[in-house]
Amino acid sequence: MRFVLLANARVPSEKAHPLQIMHMAEAFAAHGIETFLLYARRANTDAMREIKDPYAHYCIDRTFALVGFPCLDLIKRFTLDWPMFNRGPLRLLAHLIQLWTFTLSALVMGRRLSGDVVYSRDLFPLTLVALCWRHRNRTCFEAHTLPRSSISQILHLWALQRIDRVVVISSPLSRWYVTRGVPADRILVAHDAVRIATFASQSKACARRMLGLTPTAQIVCYLGHLYRWKGVDTLVAATAHMPDTIQIAIVGGVEPDSSRIRKLARGRCNVIMTGHLAPSDARRYLAAADVAVIPFSGQTVISREHTSPLKMFEYMASGVPIVASDLPSLREVLRDEHNALLVSADDEAALGAAVMRLLGDDVLADRLARTAHEEVAERTWNRRAARIVEFLALAQPA
Repeated sequence: MRFVLLANARVPSEKAHPLQIMHMAEAFAAHGIETFLLYARRANTDAMREIKDPYAHYCIDRTFALVGFPCLDLIKRFTLDWPMFNRGPLRLLAHLIQLWTFTLSALVMGRRLSGDVVYSRDLFPLTLVALCWRHRNRTCFEAHTLPRSSISQILHLWALQRIDRVVVISSPLSRWYVTRGVPADRILVAHDAVRIATFASQSKACARRMLGLTPTAQIVCYLGHLYRWKGVDTLVAATAHMPDTIQIAIVGGVEPDSSRIRKLARGRCNVIMTGHLAPSDARRYLAAADVAVIPFSGQTVISREHTSPLKMFEYMASGVPIVASDLPSLREVLRDEHNALLVSADDEAALGAAVMRLLGDDVLADRLARTAHEEVAERTWNRRAARIVEFLALAQPA
């Protein structure tokens, strides 16, 4: 069997979804499937251009082919290099040009690599592949969020009629599709996952020594991007409800979100902001932590219902106790007082109190962390890939 993963993404990238896609390619290959990851050779940031080996950067085994396809990409130019062009119509035009040229590359060049299954998080190129390569492949769309406008929803559902199977990362996403006429047997709920071996050899003392952190300090860690819906603003505000001896490590983020959080944290000497780091370096801060937080906001649908954050599974695998927002998306995996402490979203006082509770109760912290670590053993990338392979084996080309 041959799988082709189609990704209109920068590889490498500061964003999380290329990491997720790389893990899935590695997991499919681990099942003996000949796997190709076809990605867009897009204009990249200076930091990402310095990375010569994406496999090493993401700590991924070189078990699948990584093939870059050309496209005309003005997105970086318009958003970063020439900000005077970063306006609605021009920005939209840049995105459309990049999307269409990548799709044409995939149709023309990817035909030589077409496999038994074409799998993608990008519905537009996947739909054209399904139409142009009809009866040659099974196609599968992996949904991580939903279209917003009524018109885009209509187009989205029209496109899905040409796709054989849909994988979603949360139950609310599945319900949305079913209530709009997508047969339930064409949908698989598969939360994101983790590579547990990545966290097997990291000790707290060693991590703190390598990072230059105080061996006896109490450290709270957030790992990931700083978009508003991630709730890091609430984490910074929660420091007012904790002693300033507790160090808050905010690991990750890019502009302009980094500037917003930095401004909020001004004057708080116990807040450490690292900026974007390579995955292996970011995980070192997690290994050094006493508590890990997922302070997602409840004010957007993506954080309430759609997300299945990689950080949640990495926290569980790390053996660090978790404090998280009490949201439906997170409750699909986390349960209050069982494998985490859940608190009201956007409530800085509740977040601070829960962190202090874990820091002051080693028995509770150890129990929650141990339970989370045991349960995440069922949530590896290889197990996720096995479920998807079994699901797709039943599909026939549309």
